[in-house]
Amino acid sequence: MKRESMRSGGLAEGTRQDAFDEFVSARYQALLRGAFLITGDIHDARDLLHDALSRVYVRRGAIRDPGAAEGYVRRTMVRTHVSRWRRTRREVLTPLLPDAPAAPVDPRDEELDAALRSLPPRQRAAVVLRYYADLSVAQVAEELGCSPATAKTHLARAMRTLRQELAPVREMVGHDGR
Repeated sequence: MKRESMRSGGLAEGTRQDAFDEFVSARYQALLRGAFLITGDIHDARDLLHDALSRVYVRRGAIRDPGAAEGYVRRTMVRTHVSRWRRTRREVLTPLLPDAPAAPVDPRDEELDAALRSLPPRQRAAVVLRYYADLSVAQVAEELGCSPATAKTHLARAMRTLRQELAPVREMVGHDGR
């Protein structure tokens, strides 16, 4: 009994596959034209159609009416295209150039940026929160999710590292520390 049900299941699957193959060969050009109208590009249309056909092929057993397969493929094409569009949204191109920077970049700023990037993430976050965002030590601790003592430790270690890395820059500028 088991073998017969397995064989009949295999035949039904083979029949579904043949019916889907026949549908694709009969309606491929019409579906490709629809995909072209959706995308506006023949290469994107082929990709879209093949993606939709592969998605519907996997779920072809759920299609009860063989005449509804085209509707499933079209709906899948539209939804796939919308998903791609959402993932690949791009900036709108304009004929105007972007604004130029207001002031030239100071080399000391670049060195400070490099020194900040060299810090471990938690120390860098502590420095930015404390000195750039002007938060208190308690607020820095709250933002980092640690105790105030740990925040002070992060700040002290970060400042020591920054002083060591930026010491040559201070000497060039003329600060001798007096």
